[in-house]
Amino acid sequence: MPIFNYRCSSCGTEFEQLVRSGTRVACPGCQGRDLERLMSLTARPASAGKPADFSRPGPPPGGGCCGGGCHTHNH
Repeated sequence: MPIFNYRCSSCGTEFEQLVRSGTRVACPGCQGRDLERLMSLTARPASAGKPADFSRPGPPPGGGCCGGGCHTHNH
């Protein structure tokens, strides 16, 4: 369920909306549906107070989504 940013072509209002499957997005200002989806910034990853390390993309060392510690997935 991503959050998208929109700009209304009718009144110029910019807003963001959580979009679920089947959601019909309308402008909160004028209820118009002629909308432009805008590029949005991604959230900074949570790093528990430590600087994030982007030098090694991919799953954490040890494999899997959680470093292999959850033992609930076959990685």
